[in-house]
Amino acid sequence: MLDSHPDWFKEALSVNKEQRRIEVEGNFISYQHWGDETKPGMVLVHGSGSHSHWWDFIAPLLLDNFQISAIDLSGMGDSDHRDDYSPELYGKEILSVAEDSGFFSVGEPIICGHSMGGFMSAYAGLVSDKKLGGVIMVDSPIRPPTYDYSTHVRSGPIRRIKTYPDRESILERFRLTPEQECANEYLVRYIAEWSIKEADNGYQWKFDDTIFDKLGFSHMQKNQAFELECELGIIYGTESNMMTEEILGFIKDNVPDGTPMIAIEKAAHHILLDQPLELAAAIKNIAKKWV
Repeated sequence: MLDSHPDWFKEALSVNKEQRRIEVEGNFISYQHWGDETKPGMVLVHGSGSHSHWWDFIAPLLLDNFQISAIDLSGMGDSDHRDDYSPELYGKEILSVAEDSGFFSVGEPIICGHSMGGFMSAYAGLVSDKKLGGVIMVDSPIRPPTYDYSTHVRSGPIRRIKTYPDRESILERFRLTPEQECANEYLVRYIAEWSIKEADNGYQWKFDDTIFDKLGFSHMQKNQAFELECELGIIYGTESNMMTEEILGFIKDNVPDGTPMIAIEKAAHHILLDQPLELAAAIKNIAKKWV
């Protein structure tokens, strides 16, 4: 099956990486690491209900300039589920991965997150007692106080976990959230295969379906990115229904002068799947100016 995939994708997956695990606040957090440990470090953070393998085919494209760690936030991927979640705790998990990766020993790490991961990256920047190189938020909609939430497109997992009898039946049910079309079906299939686990004589999704009940996501303040002491970068998809003109205008009006805001053409909210090569180039263009 892999033979029919693009060469760049096959080459990215062939790059050596390590699976690592650390304990943060009493629970185990999994992450992946790629690259030369003498280079500047970058932590990649996935979105809601997702996992570190969303970055498997993007992280290797950044290795000319950086070493990379991609985290499974608690309650998602192969990390432990918790009794409670908070943005501050997710920020601590991200910083703990940066510390365990040795990133603070070689410079000031950069944190890059998609969607909810962008907000958690900003929290990491706020709670860090060590200087960061910067935070990059990828299609993370910072909404103005006047935003009409009746038009809100929810990005979190809302389905309750159930058990599917076999692998194919659960993979057939995989949906992007928010839902969108994606021309790169092989990438959707790839992340779907990393989203499931064997359980109860069948298969289940890996994510904790109570995350948003515990996190209070709808009540979180999201403008912390404007308060960061480190650099900030914004990347968004031109076809994203999350990044409306109202939201983009609010962000532009509130970020510091000179903040890079890069639009990725022909990309909706899930830029990692729509335009992975362009996203990697945009991340590099922003981040390499900060190290």
